[in-house]
Amino acid sequence: MLNVESKLQQAKTSITELITLNQNLEGKVKKLEDENIFLFEMIRELKRARFGKKSEKWESTEQVAFVFNEAETEAKKPEEDDADTEQETILVKAHTKKRGHRKPLPANLPREVVKIELPSEEQCSEDGTPLKVIGWEISEKLSYTPAKTTIIEYHRAKYGIDAGDYIKTAPPVPCIIPKGIVTPELLAGVIVNKYCDGLPLYRQEEIFKRQGIDISRSTMGRWIVQASEACVPLINLLSDRLSNSSYISCDETHTQVLHEPDRRAEAKSWMWVRATPYGKNRVILFDYDPSRSSEVVKKLFTDYKGTVQVDGYKAYNILHKSSYIKRIGCNMHGRRYFEKARTIGAKDGQSLGAMGLKFYKILYQIEEDIKNYPPDERHKIRQEKAVLVWQKFKAWADEAIGKVPPKSKIGQALQYFTSEYKHLIGYLADGHFEMDNGFIERAIRKFAIGRNNWLFSDTIYGAHASSLFYSLAITAKINGVNPYAALKYIFAEIPKAKTIEDFDRLVDIIVAISPIPCQKG
Repeated sequence: MLNVESKLQQAKTSITELITLNQNLEGKVKKLEDENIFLFEMIRELKRARFGKKSEKWESTEQVAFVFNEAETEAKKPEEDDADTEQETILVKAHTKKRGHRKPLPANLPREVVKIELPSEEQCSEDGTPLKVIGWEISEKLSYTPAKTTIIEYHRAKYGIDAGDYIKTAPPVPCIIPKGIVTPELLAGVIVNKYCDGLPLYRQEEIFKRQGIDISRSTMGRWIVQASEACVPLINLLSDRLSNSSYISCDETHTQVLHEPDRRAEAKSWMWVRATPYGKNRVILFDYDPSRSSEVVKKLFTDYKGTVQVDGYKAYNILHKSSYIKRIGCNMHGRRYFEKARTIGAKDGQSLGAMGLKFYKILYQIEEDIKNYPPDERHKIRQEKAVLVWQKFKAWADEAIGKVPPKSKIGQALQYFTSEYKHLIGYLADGHFEMDNGFIERAIRKFAIGRNNWLFSDTIYGAHASSLFYSLAITAKINGVNPYAALKYIFAEIPKAKTIEDFDRLVDIIVAISPIPCQKG
């Protein structure tokens, strides 16, 4: 009897051990499955980065219902429609293709008239009657001459009682770089070529050489640094105007500086970008810093009072420590996570990623419809339409997040969405707010295009100069001001500026409050 009980006990122990072993194995299988999904998605992401499209544009193949739930979504799939369902017939009116018309050439360009006449022997009719010109058939062609470079000689008069014994001399023309050969026109051209057109200094050096002019890239680099030092008051005033705004967006992008104290040449540095994304007379400021830490955020927003729109990067969490700052989120970043899940995620993640994108498609369509409305109307329509979509979006995300591996692409998308949700819906509070940081990302793209060409800055002085001139050039451009014309005028006038009012007038030109005055010569 004891032997039977002993064997029974051993069997129970074995069963318990087998259950424990099975649970451990199930846990290992789940872990390996999650790791497999993670590695699979990583491979797809690397393949897409190297071979695939970079665009995030996505169009659903299904019609999206306003009310989302699984039953309705499944029922409305085209392949599951009943065979006898009545099909809607859409009639398309016949149309003719219209031929496009070329836009007229600018009226302000100088024009050269070339008159073309028949040879004298052909200036008669078939019966020999002489013909005369009764009109002209006019057509236009656009000619181009490479950059024209001239030399200006300044002859300063000397005054004296007798020849060779002068007492007075006419003063030199004020210049932003007093002892250099550079004029405001040349300096503005070099800077616009580099910061607006992404033309590195070594390429500009080659262009000058083709004209027989020897201007080295190091010389142009010194001009840029010296000019940036003279323009610091303008940046300080632009920074004051930015800080006085009640609504600012902020983002950051990497750059590289070869010679930074105590840092490797390969180390990443950062351009922090702040902007006023809504309204007229907008400001964009680039600030260079070797760090991407919360201390930089703290420095940029010291004493600021208002709303700041940022993504979910952890350094921005320090904004919560200020009782004067309200933080709202960037839905472009939130949408991007779902886009990655749809395109490079595992099979289950792709379908969930597509569902997240459907919600965002409706929300962005609302924004597209009201983009030109005044703030009060924008706020009203958002409360009527967008709030309900956000509520359904959140309910769907809360249900889905527990069913996916946390490290998968869809897991990351849902985690970002749920953790940032209160910030993502922050734009609903005010019609002045934008739904995302798209405005500032488009400004950063201009910097990124230049970075792809010139690759790095040599020193921190060059990096600071770059941040200053990107600020001036892009601020001018987004306000509809010609950057070259604005910088040319500023470089001519800034040596004469003595008071805050003088510098303020120059800033008004950059942000399009005042037009660029006509200059003589």
